[in-house]
Amino acid sequence: MKKLILSIATISMMTSSMVAQKLDRSIRPKAGPAPELQMGTAQSFVTSNGIKVYVVENHKLPVVSYSIDFDVRPELQGDMVGFQDFLGDLLTAGTKTKTKDEFNKELDMLGARLGIGSDGIFMQSLKKNSDKLLSLATEVLTEPRFSQEELDKLKKQAKSGLAQQQDDPEAMSRNITSILNFGKNHPYGEVMTEKSVDNITLARCKKYFETYFRPNVAYMAIVGDITLAEAKVQVEKNFAKWQKKDVPRATYPTPKPSKGAAVAIVNKSGAVQSVIDVTYPIDMKQGHPDEIKLKVANGILGGGSTGRLFQNLRETKAWTYGSYSSFRTDELPNAGSFSATANSTTSASDSSVAEILKEMNRLRTETVSQEELDGFKNYMAGTFALGLEDPKTLARYAINEKKYNMPKDYYKNYLKNVDAVTAADVKMVANKYITPGVANITVAGDKKVIADKMKKFGPVTIYDLYGNVEKDVPAKAIPANLKADEVIKKHITATGGEAAWSKVNDMTMNMTTEMQGMSININTTRKAPNKMMLDVNAMGQSFQKIVFDGTKGYTTAQGQKKDFDAEEIKEYADEASMNKDLGYLNPSHKISLIGIEKVDGNDAYQIEVTKPNGEKVNEFYDVATGFKVKSMASQSSPQGSVTQTTYYLDYKDGPGGLKFPNMIKQNMGPQLMEMKLQKVEINTNVSDEVFK
Repeated sequence: MKKLILSIATISMMTSSMVAQKLDRSIRPKAGPAPELQMGTAQSFVTSNGIKVYVVENHKLPVVSYSIDFDVRPELQGDMVGFQDFLGDLLTAGTKTKTKDEFNKELDMLGARLGIGSDGIFMQSLKKNSDKLLSLATEVLTEPRFSQEELDKLKKQAKSGLAQQQDDPEAMSRNITSILNFGKNHPYGEVMTEKSVDNITLARCKKYFETYFRPNVAYMAIVGDITLAEAKVQVEKNFAKWQKKDVPRATYPTPKPSKGAAVAIVNKSGAVQSVIDVTYPIDMKQGHPDEIKLKVANGILGGGSTGRLFQNLRETKAWTYGSYSSFRTDELPNAGSFSATANSTTSASDSSVAEILKEMNRLRTETVSQEELDGFKNYMAGTFALGLEDPKTLARYAINEKKYNMPKDYYKNYLKNVDAVTAADVKMVANKYITPGVANITVAGDKKVIADKMKKFGPVTIYDLYGNVEKDVPAKAIPANLKADEVIKKHITATGGEAAWSKVNDMTMNMTTEMQGMSININTTRKAPNKMMLDVNAMGQSFQKIVFDGTKGYTTAQGQKKDFDAEEIKEYADEASMNKDLGYLNPSHKISLIGIEKVDGNDAYQIEVTKPNGEKVNEFYDVATGFKVKSMASQSSPQGSVTQTTYYLDYKDGPGGLKFPNMIKQNMGPQLMEMKLQKVEINTNVSDEVFK
């Protein structure tokens, strides 16, 4: 037996050696033919009131999900832009027989989910509770409460969100690209404003619901532990009261591409980054013969971290944390869009645009390599196959083919059609749809730094957040001989004067804010010359604590303690001073008066401060009152560097003859925190133990 084993081993080694001699691993294996796709099918039926239902059985878990998609083309929102965003919350805020709390309690008891938007509904629960869930949904669809109190709350929340957008370059970019691509008289170009929110009425919300939430324009996907027979009984029984009605379909003007490239800038003074979007409308519907070819072309250009844009702007140039491209299909003529984006450093904004345009043109003029082509085609095939593991995908595909009049075998032949895309196809669709010569080049950033540099790409227009052209008013001149230190000294005088501040040995300040319905305390204690402790807590529990004793410090969050590194020690040695503005007058800081900007409609001096650690911050001081009204600084985040903007409002008298802002609002990206001053105490002999 031993000899037999040795003999087999010897044969195995010889065979491996022979195979190795014949196999050249430097040659990429040829891809085999696209596999024949064995897709499950969605069973379908139409209810007596016109709901088109698609059922995909999946009995692995005792769960059923229901999604309703309304095939509607509603009228423009007009002077009430934003009301459609409120519909879901209004509809889930109770029914005629149930208050909001009673409705939510009943939903919670079922362990169910129910979400509603202006164009659809999603529901999910255990199978045993699914009948009760559908009964609740029917109550919403036939007997909604429509509470004025709820609408007032939603309008207030919307206004708060609009306030955040004032300092959010991403929101600025979204607004201006939508308006320029589609126009304000197109549903995709309507932008919510504070005025439009004020105009919204409960009657308008009700009218939309009663007009468009109808069963005869509804597509329903049912996925989970249910049979076709069970689904028919369940839907007919629960939705029988939902009455069908003729639903009007609005017409909209067809968006027209620009005749040439143009630059649109939305100003964010002091921004350390620019949000760039090279974009324009395209005519591309789901299922179009060019769609899959364009997906491949777009993937090579900017479909992910292997795309040319990412590799160029991030990996080679290091101007951005990422650069991508995408396109969107739409059934309306010319209502799709192409977009190539980057969040670039301000100084490299024009260079980033140049490289994006270069890569777009390169795809039009050069033939892509077989390696690039095969790489993204394989990625598309893999993600498509992975998506098929979710039964909801099959239902969505079945609805798409019916709703958008797509070829019936579009998804069945998807892999074959991906495999068939050639390098020549990529060049063809690039020339047809990737057209930088007619692009709207939008940039949300500091116009003082970027405007002149952008003129080489086309005529430059400055817009506000809502797409209105800003008048080209020359910046106000800084008064002759006015120095930066004089502006800061005026603020110090306005808040009590240097003599009063010099008498402050210690100061304790309490502010409060609200987050997700919870009241949060922000307690800050300082002691001269540069000791600081900040504690953020709620309900007796500390969420974050920062402690600095003048030479070393640490931060704690979620029970984890982290000592300051050398850079953080430098940062907090400056941050912990009793009055930061007084500290700016120290020779260790460089200050420069660089202009006059509007802050909340009032002129404010803008001063750039370079701290000892090299960090830059822009401070804005009201020309008339002297008070500091705004501060902008760069902060690190997982997505890269973002600008943190702080507003100082409503200065009031405090202890020691000093004045303090009664309200501080702080934006960081889309997050807004409003902090209200509750109490200030000075010279209470704070112990050094506080800073240990």
